[in-house]
Amino acid sequence: MNSAKNLLTLMVLISLSAMIGCTDEAPSDLPAPGLGGVTINKYMAVGNSLAAGYQSSGLYKSAQLYSYPKLISDQLKLAGAKLGTFEQPYWPDPGNPDPKTGKAARYVIISLADPNNPVIGPKGESVTAAAPENALTLPRPYDNLGLPGAPLAGFMDTLGTYQGGFGPAIIRAAGGLPKSQFLSVKALQPQLVTFWLGNNDVLGYATSGGTSPSAPTPLATFSFLFNQAIDTLKKSVPNVKIMVGTIPNVTTIPFFTTIGPKVAASLAVVGASMYYQKAGETGVGSGSTKFNNPAGDPMICLTGSAYAGYIGAGAGMPNVQGGKFYRDVAASAGAPVSAVIPAGVDTTKPFGLHPQNPWPNALVLDSSEIAKATKAVSDFNASIKSIAAAHGAVVVDFNAMFTDIAANGITISGVKYTSAYITGGLFSLDGVHPSSRGAGVIANEVIRVMNSSFKTNVTGVDISKLPALPIPLGKYMAGDNMIPNVAPQSWGHFLGLWQN
Repeated sequence: MNSAKNLLTLMVLISLSAMIGCTDEAPSDLPAPGLGGVTINKYMAVGNSLAAGYQSSGLYKSAQLYSYPKLISDQLKLAGAKLGTFEQPYWPDPGNPDPKTGKAARYVIISLADPNNPVIGPKGESVTAAAPENALTLPRPYDNLGLPGAPLAGFMDTLGTYQGGFGPAIIRAAGGLPKSQFLSVKALQPQLVTFWLGNNDVLGYATSGGTSPSAPTPLATFSFLFNQAIDTLKKSVPNVKIMVGTIPNVTTIPFFTTIGPKVAASLAVVGASMYYQKAGETGVGSGSTKFNNPAGDPMICLTGSAYAGYIGAGAGMPNVQGGKFYRDVAASAGAPVSAVIPAGVDTTKPFGLHPQNPWPNALVLDSSEIAKATKAVSDFNASIKSIAAAHGAVVVDFNAMFTDIAANGITISGVKYTSAYITGGLFSLDGVHPSSRGAGVIANEVIRVMNSSFKTNVTGVDISKLPALPIPLGKYMAGDNMIPNVAPQSWGHFLGLWQN
């Protein structure tokens, strides 16, 4: 009898263990928080927009307060780290201005009048401050060096070449030194650094549909820069513990996975194929798909959301003479429509349903471009892991984490989160950057690896206490026909992040 009871107890424990392993839940019997024998009096984050707390195409304080470095710093303090104030460059809400309009750049839900086509984009709010609120009062570098738009080359850059539009506000001189992320870290001599750069070395290529730039950073260049960064960091900050992050596969994020399935559903109704321009094509499109071949189908960028409703449009439909996409390009360039329509394109043909009026290359990743982006991510991550091992740095495998979430989702406090656009809960309205809860998931993965590697006992972030997306959109976006409408002019500031 006792043997049977013991066996039953063992089976229950095994079942509970398996259930816990599929979630982000923390056991309730953990020992008290602590750092073990590790001293952390200064923590700094090196990164790009993902570290900065950039959400929904903007930097604004109510989102930056939940950047993953800020969340990590809060948990470190609870474990006994004497960090003081974790300094970030806060832009007062509604956030940073779009350089072109001077209005707040961040996206919001503008209209839900049509439940199947929610309108998303900047609301035109007036900006209260064009610089961080603590820009003049902080006499030292920021602890969060997340620099939107920065590629790997930005870490050592002292000239501003790879620092983008946010560089002058975020990268601050210290003690007469030139401005760079590296020199900021060197000046403050932290005991812990999270280093997550390299995403933009492939993301800019992907988000522009493989057009600007026309290729990811070459592997040899990436490896040289990553080795230089970690080697110089170790030598200049000898007591630092470094945690580096791998690069998630860009094709798993909502920016690339949202529009294609919706277009596919529309095409299936009429039994049509979508014609599109492949890599390098500017006129007639040689690609066609019914979205029934996952291995060879293209991925439609979220930048194409506003044009999905125009598939099939030609000269006979109101307000689309000249082609909606080309009219928008012309308006942005201040040029006549005739000057931007490529040779071979005939906008009287049904848009996207005829090879002479194909879906534009800038709004799609074809199979060759997907393969190029995927290979770059794989090669970059192999290099990151090898260089980290050679320098004693710890690897946080964000690629594995996001790949698993894309495939299976993640359950936290009884709530399942996925990588679906908006309704998944982990990504903000631009489809690339995490929501506050997504940042919490990232922070918890760093903390998990930290505890395992350094024998600390830092508790994880309570995801349920972080802000959810501002409007509960699930009931509006449950249908298969939902296509979000993000106005074309909304993407200028966002895509400009990667055009250093």
